[in-house]
Amino acid sequence: PAPPATSGHYTATFGRGARATVEVAPHHPATRPAPWPTDPATERTPDHSAQHLYDERWMFHGPAFQGLTALTAIGDSHLRGTITTPPAPGALLDNVGQLLGYWIMATRTERTVVFPVGMRLMRFFGPHPAPGTPVECLIRITSLTDTTLEADAQLLIGGQVWAELSGWQDRRFDNHPETRPVERFPQRNTLSLPQPGGWVLLHERWPDLASRDLIMRNHLSSDERTAYEHQAPRGRRQWLLGRIAAKDAVRRRLWDHGEGPVFPAEIGIREDAEGRPYAIGVHGRTLPELALSLAHREEAGVALVVPRRANGAPGPGIAIEEVTDGDDHALALGRAERELLTAVTARSGASRARWATAFRAAKEAVATAEGTGPRDGPRDLGDRPRDLRDRPRDLNIVEVRPGADGPDSTPVRLVVEVAATVPGQRPRRYEVHTRTIANPPGLPDRDYAVAWTTGPDHQEQDQESDQ
Repeated sequence: PAPPATSGHYTATFGRGARATVEVAPHHPATRPAPWPTDPATERTPDHSAQHLYDERWMFHGPAFQGLTALTAIGDSHLRGTITTPPAPGALLDNVGQLLGYWIMATRTERTVVFPVGMRLMRFFGPHPAPGTPVECLIRITSLTDTTLEADAQLLIGGQVWAELSGWQDRRFDNHPETRPVERFPQRNTLSLPQPGGWVLLHERWPDLASRDLIMRNHLSSDERTAYEHQAPRGRRQWLLGRIAAKDAVRRRLWDHGEGPVFPAEIGIREDAEGRPYAIGVHGRTLPELALSLAHREEAGVALVVPRRANGAPGPGIAIEEVTDGDDHALALGRAERELLTAVTARSGASRARWATAFRAAKEAVATAEGTGPRDGPRDLGDRPRDLRDRPRDLNIVEVRPGADGPDSTPVRLVVEVAATVPGQRPRRYEVHTRTIANPPGLPDRDYAVAWTTGPDHQEQDQESDQ
C-alpha cells in the first residue's frame, strides 16, 4: 500500500487476545541509532548450534518459522545470533523470541518455558527485509523474576540498525528438568514414570495455574479440555493428573509391545455410564482391548492398564491414599482386620498409620476393580472419595503375604476378599500389591500408600472350586 501522507496513531485489536498502538509516518526516520557495543570478555560460544535447536526440538516451530541460522555468543545477560529472514509474515520477530527463549534454556534449569505476553515499544528504521536476508540480533536481558523475563533487542542489516525492540516481556511457566523430554518429544516420552508392577506414577511439577493450563492444553483433546473446565475448580488439578497418568500408562503399554511414536492427543480417556474410565484411540489411532484404572491424591496421580478380560470379568484397580498421623483409616476396618493390622504392625516395626493407610488403599483398589469404587466424573466434583465406613462391609482383608524379598519387604501383598452375592457362591479374592511412596523434593512433604491389583485371583478360585 502507499505510505500515509501524514503521521498518526492507530489502535489495532485482535479480539480479546491482543491490542497495540501503531504510529505511522510518510517515511522512516532519517537517522538510525548506533549499534550497541559488545564486550567479548563477557560472552562465550554457545554450547549448541542453531540447527540443533530445531533438530532436538528445543524449539517447536515448523519449517516456515525456523529462521535462526547462527548462535554467535552468549553471556550472563545477553545473547547474539543471526536470523535468516523467513518468508512467513511475522516470522522474523518470532525468531527474536526464539533466540530469547534459547537464552533462558541455556542459562537456567527451571521455569525455562516462556511465551511472549507484551512489548513496550518497537521502532523500525527501514522496510521489512526480503526473505533470505541475514539479520544480526543482539538481545539484552533487563529483568528476570520467577514469573517474567524482560529484554531489549536490536536488529541489524548490513551493519545498520533496522529495528529496536524495547520492553519485550515473556511469561515464565513452571517446568522441571524431568519434563524437558516430554516438552521436546512428547510422542516418545511421558511425564509419568513406570513403576515395578506395571503401573505409572506422576507428580505435579506445575503448581501455578498458568503452567497447569499449558500442560493441560498439551495433553488433552478439545473434548477433554471441555470436561476439564466442567470440573469444580478445586478438583481440576487431580482430575488432570489422573488423565495424564492414564494416557501415559496406555502409551507405555503400546511401546512395550512394539508400537512406534504415540502422542498424548492420540489417546482419549472417556467414562462409561457408571463413571469408569476407559481409553480409546483418536486421530486414526486404533487401540487393543485394554482395561484401565486411575487414581489421584494431592500432587500425585497413578494409573494401571492391563488387557481387558472377557465376559465383563472384573479388571484392574489402583488406589492412592495419603499417609497421615491419625488412626482414621483404621476406623474403616472390621474387627478381624484391626487384629491383623495390629499383628503386622508389631511384626514389621513400621508405623501403624502406614499399615492402616495401605489397608485402606488395598480395599479402595479392589472396590475400583469391582466397579464400586470412587468415580472420577462430575458427580465427585473433586471431593475426596466417600469414606469406606459409608460403604457396605463386603470387602475384607484376610491375609498379609510377604514381599518377594522377605516377610515384611515392600511391596507387601494383601489378600482382599469380596463377599459373595449369590447363595452357594464362594467369596472372590484379590491379591493386592502395596507400596509406600513419597513426594520428590520441591513438593510438599507427603507419603502415600499405593495399592494395585490386576483382577481376581482366578488360580486360587479354580483350586477352591476343585476341592
